[in-house]
Order: sequence, then C-alpha cells, then structure tokens
Amino acid sequence: MRIHLVTNLFTPDELAGASLYTDFAGFMQAAGHDVRVSATFSYYPQWELRPCDRGVSARDEVFEGIPVRRIAMYIPKVPSGKSRMMSDLSFFLALLRRARFKDWVPDVVVTASPMFSQCLVQRFLYPGRKIPRLIIVQDFVVDAALELGILKLPLLAPLLRGLERWAFRSAQTLTTIGEPMLHKLKDKVGEDRRVLYIPNWIHDSLQQTINRQLGRHQRSANQLFYSGNVGVKQGLPDFIDLFRCAGNQWQLQINGGGADIARLRQSVVGQANIAIGGVLEESEYVQSLLQCTACLVTQKPGVGANFLPSKLLPALAAGTPVLAVCEQNTPLANEVNAGGFGMVIPPGNNAVLKSVLERWRNAPSEPRRMGEAAKRYGLKFNRVTVLSRYEKELDRLVRRTAAAEVTRLK
Repeated sequence: MRIHLVTNLFTPDELAGASLYTDFAGFMQAAGHDVRVSATFSYYPQWELRPCDRGVSARDEVFEGIPVRRIAMYIPKVPSGKSRMMSDLSFFLALLRRARFKDWVPDVVVTASPMFSQCLVQRFLYPGRKIPRLIIVQDFVVDAALELGILKLPLLAPLLRGLERWAFRSAQTLTTIGEPMLHKLKDKVGEDRRVLYIPNWIHDSLQQTINRQLGRHQRSANQLFYSGNVGVKQGLPDFIDLFRCAGNQWQLQINGGGADIARLRQSVVGQANIAIGGVLEESEYVQSLLQCTACLVTQKPGVGANFLPSKLLPALAAGTPVLAVCEQNTPLANEVNAGGFGMVIPPGNNAVLKSVLERWRNAPSEPRRMGEAAKRYGLKFNRVTVLSRYEKELDRLVRRTAAAEVTRLK
C-alpha cells in the first residue's frame, strides 16, 4: 500500500502523538508499505521552532528511509484560544498547498485529531479521487476547548461542532482510543461510518529503552513523577494546591513544557518538596519512571471524557503504579480501575489524596503490587498487536474502495 500520513507532530517532537506517529510510519514501512509523511516543523511542547527551522516555509527530508515533507505553520508565542485557531488555519492552508508529493498518489490517507486542520483538509487534499481515509481520534479538541473556556465563543459552538463532524465524516473509517470515546464518536459521525476502538500502543523506542534499563534502578520511597505536556486540560496548578495540603511527606518531580508551564512554576515557589524541570530525553524519562513510587496523571474536571493521556502507557510499560487525578467514568479512570494498577483521586478531594499517600507510605507493598498489575495490563497495548490491526484496517479500506470502483464502472 501507498500510505500518506498527515500529522502535525513527528520526530524530533516526542510528546503527545509525535512518538506514536513516528513509530506508526516506521512499522508500516518495515511491513513493506510505501509510506510518506506530511508534517510541520518541530515545535511541541515548547511552542517554539528550533533555530534551524525558523523562516523556512517547507523542506523535504528523509527519516529512516521515509520521505517527510515539512510545512511551516504559524506558531504563537503565547498559545491561547484565538492564537491556536490561527495556528490551525495556517496549517490547513499550508497542507492544501504543499502536503501532496509530486507524481505520487496514495492508496489511503491516515491522519489524527486533535489537530483540527489536518482532519478538515481531508475534504480537499485529493479532489476528484476516490482515496479512502482513516482518522484516529485521540482527542475531541472542539469539545475540550469549549468546555475549558480556551475558546470563549459560545455562539460559534454549533458551527465548530458541525465543522468537526463534517471533517470526521471525510473518513470512511475512524478509530478512537477509549471505550467511552467510542460511543461519543459514534454519536458524532453517524451509523454509516465504520467506528472502532483501537488503543494506542507502547512504541518501539520506548519499549527498547525500558528493556535496557530494567533491573538497574531501585524504586524511591514517597516519590511522585509527572512528565509531559503542561497545559490547561491537565490542571496541574490545581493539583499543586491539593498536594501542598496532603503530600507534605512526599516529593513531586515534574518534567515537561507547554502553555501552562509559567503559571505552574509560579505556583511552586517556596515549595521545597516540588521540583520542576524541562522535557527529558527518553533514557532519562525511563529512568525516572523506573525510580519513582508512582506516575502522576492529572485531568482538569469537565474534560476527561474527551481524551486519554498518552503518558499512561509508558507507566504501564515500566511497571509503574499510576496516581490518576480525574473524574470517575472517564477513559483514564476506567483504565485504572479495570487494570487495578493505581488509584483514582477525584479532583479537589484533599481527604482522599491524603489517605492514599499515607497508605502508600506506610504500606509500600501496595504500590509494588499495583506495579506488577501495570506490567500485566500493559500487554494490552503491545505494539505489534495494535499496529497490525491498523494495517488490516488500511488494507480493508483500500480493497473495499477498489471493489466499489470496479462495481461502479461495470
């Protein structure tokens, strides 16, 4: 198959979907498929271009044998609802002009939400051609932005949700990464689209790094570790207020970057048991996962139904218990409860957080048992198993489209 992957995030970015989509392209190429990628320049989570990419409108590269077309989009200095819409619009226009590869037409196109523009552009990318499309819904970005107040445009909410539905319906097949998200997606796109639950996977580079470091580190006592994006929907500054009251015998290490990092740094001034650092290299990240008592995963109330944090899977691969600060009946809470590899703390509930931390401190065998459960549950997200499902779905799409075209021409 000739597979065109359209994604804003791709190596050297690592957070959010960057590592996954880089691994997706590598898996499909290794399986013998002709894969090409249209992406923007590296900017995430710092929301800042590398010096070598500034002022460059487009560049063709090759990553491990995979042709990659980099296309510039607007990167706001201060991400906000309005500036993110401008960024999305700029990527939409750039993809329209430059996403296609000369003298090459794909058999299938794959893209993902939450970047709204790369889903919407599917309506226009290959006009007049019967090219099937698959969209991976990682995040209901419109709902999250409206519910969090990132977009303060209530009068435009019906229009934005209608555009999202129209963008999603450009694909014949859509997948999503959590069971509650599956039902929501089916409601959005209707019964005439194939909608599947296919989880994310533990990507190859991460698994190999974990395998190399297993057995080389000891778990620290009373140490929480958070790594990843620091944005509005994670609600980390709110958790800091909770932790300040309940976790005075614990240490909290935060590594990451994003739109809310400055506010977070201000909130921990004078807090001796909280340290904040930048994004870690993969080997350092794995070391921290293997050394901490538990991995912290937070979600702001009201938006947890819209996404499943990508940082969950590395914790499972490393056999690290999870302290999930989120509402019940969200994809994150459902996974933690189903796997028994951590505890779910309701946002703002100081008493429950304090009780859990005290219990883990006094009975360290409990988080150790949860770590073993994490390893077992992580088998569900095996790379080969999950990506083979995607390969079969793409093959099914291509075959069905070709058969339909033959029938039409008869």
